[in-house]
Amino acid sequence: RIRPREVALVFNAIDTVEGLTTILNALKEYDLRCTFYINGEFIRRHPGAVKEIAESGHEVGSLFFSYFNMTDASFQIDKDFIKQGLARNEDDYYGITGKELSLIWHAPYYFTNSDIIGASIEMNYTYTGRDVDPLDWVSSLDPTLSAFYMPSAALVERVLELKKPGSIIPIRIGRLEPGREDYLFHRLDSLINGLINLGYAIVPVTDLIDHAR
Repeated sequence: RIRPREVALVFNAIDTVEGLTTILNALKEYDLRCTFYINGEFIRRHPGAVKEIAESGHEVGSLFFSYFNMTDASFQIDKDFIKQGLARNEDDYYGITGKELSLIWHAPYYFTNSDIIGASIEMNYTYTGRDVDPLDWVSSLDPTLSAFYMPSAALVERVLELKKPGSIIPIRIGRLEPGREDYLFHRLDSLINGLINLGYAIVPVTDLIDHAR
């Protein structure tokens, strides 16, 4: 595929607010419009922060009504479940902000299957994945993943190495408890500068979709 030299930085608001002010200030300083994905648990816990995001002018998509591992066999993940979860998140977001979510979303942990894609289509949503995983969710205390742990400066270098035209690069809002001393949002200035110096524009996800057509 031939794509413009642009990428999307997306910010996943899952449960806590740490880093949000840093992120919004950096995007304002660089005059960037980006994409936020908001989970229902974040909406219910932090209505003030949700209003701040909604009024910031950034694109806001859905991160479902609850954040959990959809591969867990104890949950029945079918089309009806997905549609109900998307609808509930729409209602909760509108109830706090008076605004509609953009019709883009991704599931927790970027899980996907045929039912998720089918439900997305029936709800007029576009499911958006990622092609760069910054690993900012990896805890140094998890014995199964600690080999992949990197400080934030190394995470920036990882993203700059892996990115390509059309990349979607997710960044976590909030902290892991415990297991990380710093996060990618602490180095957002460095990441933005690095992408700009490499000749990349930073755009919302829907712009990437439009430009890929």
